[in-house]
Amino acid sequence: MGKLSKGDVFPDYTVTTQFEDTTSISKIAAGKPLMLVVLRYIGCPSCRYDVHMLQQNYDRFMEKDVSVAVVMQSTPESIRAALQNEPLSFPIICDPEYRIYQDLVIRAAASREEMLGKEAAVQKFMKKREEIQKLGYAHGAYEGIEEQLPAFFYMDTERRLLVAHYAEGIGDMPTAEEMLAL
Repeated sequence: MGKLSKGDVFPDYTVTTQFEDTTSISKIAAGKPLMLVVLRYIGCPSCRYDVHMLQQNYDRFMEKDVSVAVVMQSTPESIRAALQNEPLSFPIICDPEYRIYQDLVIRAAASREEMLGKEAAVQKFMKKREEIQKLGYAHGAYEGIEEQLPAFFYMDTERRLLVAHYAEGIGDMPTAEEMLAL
């Protein structure tokens, strides 16, 4: 497929989630615009925090009539195990084979410095890291590619991209508040 840009139509992948063995992006969107956040894996404290914040703001997304989903390199079993005490209202698409990552060219960083990103992204991540520590999220099981960079796609009801953001570092992602502002 290749890297996506604003205006492109997001593929209607057949996927597995922590809830369903087989579904699709269009079924997940349920006829609404969709915020799709692509992260690493559920054991990553930063990713876990992002999932937590999406859940904390889930009702606000629903008020705006926008569906939410996350893509991770985790298996459904590891997501269910990690979140057994923190149930989610939205699906996590499980891609342990990196099919979506590879197909959409969501690349991994070549170094730790690149993983952190530019100075503004590093500052944003350091602030986020403080919140992660307050919540007590520790690193869990490693799954997937540790250097995987995140991405964010916001699409309309026809899966046409309103935003296609490929992060340049781990801190180069919109917060739940910034997503809601869209």
